[in-house]
Amino acid sequence: MAMKMRAELIWSSADRCELGECPVWNAAEAALYWIDVVAPSVYRWEAATDRTRRFALPKPPASIFLDNSDRLLVAMRGSFAWLDTSTGELDSLAMDSPLGTDQRFNDGRCDRHGDIWISTMDRALKHNIGSLICIDSALKTGVVTTGAKLGNGICFSPDNTSLYFSDTFERTIYRYPLSAERGAGIGSLGPREVFVRLGDDAGRPDGCSVDSDGCLWSARVGGSRIDRYAPDGRLVDVLELPVSHPTHCAFGGPDLRTLFVTSSRHPKENVAFAREASAGAVLAYDVGVQGLAEHRCGL
Repeated sequence: MAMKMRAELIWSSADRCELGECPVWNAAEAALYWIDVVAPSVYRWEAATDRTRRFALPKPPASIFLDNSDRLLVAMRGSFAWLDTSTGELDSLAMDSPLGTDQRFNDGRCDRHGDIWISTMDRALKHNIGSLICIDSALKTGVVTTGAKLGNGICFSPDNTSLYFSDTFERTIYRYPLSAERGAGIGSLGPREVFVRLGDDAGRPDGCSVDSDGCLWSARVGGSRIDRYAPDGRLVDVLELPVSHPTHCAFGGPDLRTLFVTSSRHPKENVAFAREASAGAVLAYDVGVQGLAEHRCGL
């Protein structure tokens, strides 16, 4: 039986997003980045000074990736751009789009080789035309899986031999065998298996991260909680939250034992959000479990 986790809330962002997503901890800067999808922007919070900076974007972002310099790679809904975090300037990345006419980018993550894995989805959210795409350092792209409606929650096991991929609308987290080394072909995955399938109660799986024990932490959007699953799919811990719509989670802090959770208050007319003082905030919890460092893209 899953246990309710006793975790201390140690920080909450003053800024409130309409739809906060994609928290990424940059250990070299001791800073957290995240995005607002609805009010297009990237945020940077510096732990040492408790200062937050907002970078306005011309288009809605989908996800962000760390680089090996003072830049972030920002996936917009239909393109990529480099964000200079010292000046706020954007520089478009020239590449052939792997998107279909009715698709847009959504959640993404880098693996330990620096390859980008990013989901796509139907812009209208009507059809199961979403896919999982891999982009390598030479900007070669490969469509790895198809048939998703709302792909989310991409993350990797500590040994890089498993990839997790959530379909929020299907209430399912899938696991794929992944070649730990290069050479098997871009985005080479084995047969898909169901890792977790949720019932109709208490929300849907959204963004996720894996800790150093190989356990997966999944934001339950609409469910007011983060679920922690053992590598065999057992629910072992539940972190209850003061927000009904957590969207993503990532480890950070000096020892990677802080879990940062983004959340949503969109649409603001939702009466539930009016009762939640923290809706749209980023929440940070001392969970007493060490996470994994975020990989950087190799472009």
